[in-house]
Amino acid sequence: MTSKSSVFEKEVLLDIAVNIIPLAIIVVFAAVFFVANPWANDTTFSRVLQYALLVLPFVGLAILTYVAARRIEVEEDVEVGP
Repeated sequence: MTSKSSVFEKEVLLDIAVNIIPLAIIVVFAAVFFVANPWANDTTFSRVLQYALLVLPFVGLAILTYVAARRIEVEEDVEVGP
């Protein structure tokens, strides 16, 4: 008998690593753009747009990763076969 555990077990993390790696890359780009401004003469709108193009996909991918992890966990609990 196994107890109900968290969504992010080792097997699930391995399955969703394909989404976790791009999340980390987006965080690194956001940090680099915050520290070193590659476009020194930009306007406020361009800075907002720059971060929106990083944050919106990050949020979408984070939600997708969480839903995928929940779905993988549910599918692993179901026995298939005779």
